[in-house]
Amino acid sequence: MDFDKFIFHQMNPSKTRMYSNQDVQDRSNLEIFLEYELQASSRYRRYVSVVLLKGVGCETPQLKKSLPEIIRNSDASFSFGNYIAILMSETDDRGSLTAIERYKRDMNSRGYDARFACVTYPGDGKTIDDLSRVLMERLEGPTTATN
Repeated sequence: MDFDKFIFHQMNPSKTRMYSNQDVQDRSNLEIFLEYELQASSRYRRYVSVVLLKGVGCETPQLKKSLPEIIRNSDASFSFGNYIAILMSETDDRGSLTAIERYKRDMNSRGYDARFACVTYPGDGKTIDDLSRVLMERLEGPTTATN
């Protein structure tokens, strides 16, 4: 068995994929940071947004390399599997949509194609599970349960 890979559920728990230890650490860090931001946003009545992107025809590491040049210093990025999540403190839905447009322009200029989705607390959900579900539905489309 390859010990640096193991089964881990992605944001959509109905699917299972192989993730590396670094992916799991980034996902765990995202959950820790997001939980903190949700609590602070609830207490101080602020917004927090998460942008999720998935490369189309390009690898996640290529996309991740370009992020430090285009995300704000106050934002944090986390990669796991084929996804990159960008946590944007004190950013409402309009601010996250403006950021997505900036990301698209930059990635298009580099020849990358990516799909984007975003959610904002509290408008799109009040828990990590709610926000994750809405985010994946927006990025991948609604999922249906099969038996």
